[in-house]
Amino acid sequence: MKVPTKFVKTLSDEEHHKLLRNHQTSDNFRIRNRSHAILLSWEKFSIDEIAKICRIDRDTVSLWIDNWNEWKFEGLADDGKPGRPTILTLEEAEKAVEIGLQNPKFPHRGLSAIKRETGKEISKFTLKNLLKKKTTFGKE
Repeated sequence: MKVPTKFVKTLSDEEHHKLLRNHQTSDNFRIRNRSHAILLSWEKFSIDEIAKICRIDRDTVSLWIDNWNEWKFEGLADDGKPGRPTILTLEEAEKAVEIGLQNPKFPHRGLSAIKRETGKEISKFTLKNLLKKKTTFGKE
């Protein structure tokens, strides 16, 4: 086992309280986990102990501590994900879902109506994914 030589360098009372709030109430699991790791590091837990508690690799803990020391709270967030930008705006996506749900057994039949309404052409797979997201996560 390696000797722990890396800890959080500085942590003000305000940062400590914000990390505690993040750890206890953040909607994002990754932010909660990283906040917890930073708090444990401040309490002088070793990297190996933190890795065991958070159930992650020790190199990941080391990276989180480096990110905290350099960027503070910005270092806790994930980097942007690569990929193609979305085809539809949120309003257009909602309209597409509304049109797709008019004929739930054959939502792809509404593709021409979606193109008329939004001026954008989407595939049946895009519509299918929008409908899945709406029925899974959009129930409010």
